[in-house]
Amino acid sequence: MLTPGGDGPVESLADLTIVGAAEELRAGRVKAVELVEAVLSRARATEPHVNAYAHLDCDAALAAARDADRKWSDGQISGPLHGIPIGIKDLIATRGMPTEAGSDVLAGNVPNVDAAVVRRLRAAGAIITGKHRTHEFGIGMNAPPTRNPWDLTRYPGGSTAGGGVSVAVGSSLAAIGTDGGGSIRKPAAINGVVGLKPTFGMVDADGLVPGGTSVDHIGWLTRSVADAALLHDVLSDQPGSDRPVRAARPRIGCPAYFFDGIEEGIAEVVQRAVESLAERGAEVVLMDIPGMSETPRAHTLLVSWESARLHREWMDACPQRYHPASLRALQAGSRVADADLQWARDQRRRVRIAIDDAMDEHDLDALCTPTLALAPVPMAEMDPERLLPEYCRLTLPFNLSGHPAASVNCGTSPLGLPVGLQIVGRRYCEPTVLRLAAMTELPAMRPQPLPGVAEDQAAIV
Repeated sequence: MLTPGGDGPVESLADLTIVGAAEELRAGRVKAVELVEAVLSRARATEPHVNAYAHLDCDAALAAARDADRKWSDGQISGPLHGIPIGIKDLIATRGMPTEAGSDVLAGNVPNVDAAVVRRLRAAGAIITGKHRTHEFGIGMNAPPTRNPWDLTRYPGGSTAGGGVSVAVGSSLAAIGTDGGGSIRKPAAINGVVGLKPTFGMVDADGLVPGGTSVDHIGWLTRSVADAALLHDVLSDQPGSDRPVRAARPRIGCPAYFFDGIEEGIAEVVQRAVESLAERGAEVVLMDIPGMSETPRAHTLLVSWESARLHREWMDACPQRYHPASLRALQAGSRVADADLQWARDQRRRVRIAIDDAMDEHDLDALCTPTLALAPVPMAEMDPERLLPEYCRLTLPFNLSGHPAASVNCGTSPLGLPVGLQIVGRRYCEPTVLRLAAMTELPAMRPQPLPGVAEDQAAIV
């Protein structure tokens, strides 16, 4: 029976990791068409329940798979992703495929060129399955909603919700997304998969529908740390430097701010993960980083101002085409005072320095924190203006600072829902983050069987 990178049996090709699928393709045991058909079949089975895709391009994906098989036969291997089906967030431009940013404002928009990250994927042999749903422009809410496959009534994460859900259920082997305040790491934690946000600027953002330009990172969600590392090698502008992790006793900091106010069920799971690192030889340092409590306000001011500036013409021309919550957020950004904006910019610089200084002072290889402070709430109770800041509280400081950060599955809460451990490294030290993530990684979690859909869930928005 096929194995996901050697880790154990799987039911279907759609459950393979990238590393496992690439091994099967290289060995000739699987054709690219078979792999893509399995993923598309999983998509057709799960989409009525989870709504992860805004646009699923079966014909183009199968045509690309047939072409990949012809190249295999001729000995023409494009790269390490040859024949691998991957989905793209609907904020990232794709040639000949809709890129609508989850908004009526861009309805019908079909770019004639790929974003830089998509060009790299194609050059490495990847097959694009379609576009994953996003919150409107990455700032509003997801409508119609992507659903949490662990509990279809609960928050699925955002704004790369479609990508996180797709990887979890097997309708893509990886998802390329964006992270402006936790938008990759949140759905990674909620869906039991791996999410990596590289150092700010490490991945070319050309072709990204702009939002908070000073905090937006391109990153990805995968089923394993090894897959995340492979995508980093393919998509990053540079491989990243490394502060070698001390093999015998790596030093990991646990800042107090990130452990305050955490739901008990999440705190217990994360604590066990940290203890498991200590059992494997890590030295855990309890410490803190000054100024973290100021980061939510600074982040809100920057993102709202930058987004409002970029959307000004559209807001003037067609305000009725925005979701009301998105429009309110953008209008608030138009009212940010110059003094507040300057404070936020200064705070961003102070946060970056504070994190660097704290890691230097305690001689740390990385920081470990919970990814989220609370479990996903029922969507019927989801008040974005009240709850989204709390869901982003532990992730957004590293968007301001630009440090690389990953979320890795570390267990399940008493509710039976996945819990994420966030690992943060020094800037440009993604290899360190990934090495430590591999030390604590649990197998990717896929809900099986997918929960049924209750009749009254059709009305959830």
